[in-house]
Amino acid sequence: MGSSHLMGSSHFQQIDTVLEESMAVPSYVCPDCKEPLERFYCSRCRVEFPRIDGVPRFLSRDPKFEGAETIAEAYDSIYEELSSVWENQGRTPEFIRYFSSLLDRFRSKRSLEIGCGEGFLLASRKDGEKFAVDLSIEAIRKARTRAEADFSLALAERLPFPGDYFDLVTSVGVMEHFLDTGEALNEIRRILKPGGHYVSLVHVHLTIWERLVMFLFPRFQPIQLVLWLTKKLKGAIFRNGRKFVEQPIQNRYTTGSGKAWLARSGFTVNSVLHSRKYPHLPLIGPWVVIYVAEK
Repeated sequence: MGSSHLMGSSHFQQIDTVLEESMAVPSYVCPDCKEPLERFYCSRCRVEFPRIDGVPRFLSRDPKFEGAETIAEAYDSIYEELSSVWENQGRTPEFIRYFSSLLDRFRSKRSLEIGCGEGFLLASRKDGEKFAVDLSIEAIRKARTRAEADFSLALAERLPFPGDYFDLVTSVGVMEHFLDTGEALNEIRRILKPGGHYVSLVHVHLTIWERLVMFLFPRFQPIQLVLWLTKKLKGAIFRNGRKFVEQPIQNRYTTGSGKAWLARSGFTVNSVLHSRKYPHLPLIGPWVVIYVAEK
């Protein structure tokens, strides 16, 4: 009888374990102490990070981020109930094509999307090694059906990646949800390589002057001004027949304060894009701003 017939099931289990451990694992670090992880274990903090449906969950143990659990539950409910959640809030196919082409200007061997949602932007990106984080496991379950990437559950304030790791980091409608803007931007800058870029879309609060300028220049538009004021007074919450999804917004920026936060965190802001200055951009409204920042 051949020797292979004498091997017990435990032997094959050991082989399976060796094969699994030999598979390439991204260079994750502990989100809190930044110690490189052995698989998903931090020897310094003595914490093993769990995996949910195969997705590593790297949430911080810092008490000030306890609110992340509630936010994750809120988004899990949203993604369980709805599909193409954000299309009626501006994430149209036309916008995805535009934003993806904007990112293509920055060649990247390795990129990260913070708050990947259902993965539409990820799916449009073809080049390089892709990583994505979100707080919602339901979002990631949907995202990985349409895009290949290394997914994980993580906070922007406590990213589980080494320093100088990415050429490009992006987020769409995520800065508004940072639990701590300063810490999140410092983390993003930490994981970017020198010369790397952070491209962020933010929904800002327009100042009174910015609102008036929309209807005064380059020509006065009295009818549009009246219609806009009427809509604001009525508090319209519908677009394209669908109700806007209420989200746990943490921060309200203006066009200027968003740029100031980036500069304060050590970024050089190369471009500030919005339809007030560039009317041809496929953005849902003048309150949508894209910042292109460089480390």
